[in-house]
Amino acid sequence: MAYLPAEERRRSIIDAAVVVIASHGLSGATTRRIAEQAEAPLGALHYCFRNKAELIDLVAERGATMLREAFDGVDPTRGLEATIRDSVSAYWQWVQANLGLQLALLELGMWRIRQAGEDENVYSMYDAFGTDLLKRNLELAVKAEKSEPAITVEEITRFITHRFDGMILEYAASRDREACQRQADLLADALVLLALPG
Repeated sequence: MAYLPAEERRRSIIDAAVVVIASHGLSGATTRRIAEQAEAPLGALHYCFRNKAELIDLVAERGATMLREAFDGVDPTRGLEATIRDSVSAYWQWVQANLGLQLALLELGMWRIRQAGEDENVYSMYDAFGTDLLKRNLELAVKAEKSEPAITVEEITRFITHRFDGMILEYAASRDREACQRQADLLADALVLLALPG
């Protein structure tokens, strides 16, 4: 195993954790398995991270940051229809490029739901994964058009987020890019029809 500076080693371990969580689930993401995937000594995990929880939090943080960056090209000043279509497209492009990370994030989301029990704030975890940014872009698009959509921005945001949860699983199982692209296009078309007044 080659020597790596601490920060580079941390990145390689986070990358390995993403792969392991995506393929083995959170319960199968043992420190030994992550170290093997990272081609790092087991002690490196304990040196680079306080505990496994810190590593898991950093995986989630990385995913949230990358997903938010995927929406950089969405320009809400183009109006509501363009913002809906561009947001769906950006999300779908991100899923295709980061399927392993997205599966790891879904796994982490399910774990948080299970851990939260009756906690009313558990739904807010979606905010970190682009929901707040998506909602903000849609609100800016509505302001740019100076007219209210036929359904609320909250409903549009939830529709996109929830449909993508299902589409991620469909794509992971089928790897049928063409069929899932068609679903993304239909999602955008349906939302435009639902959201635009008249």
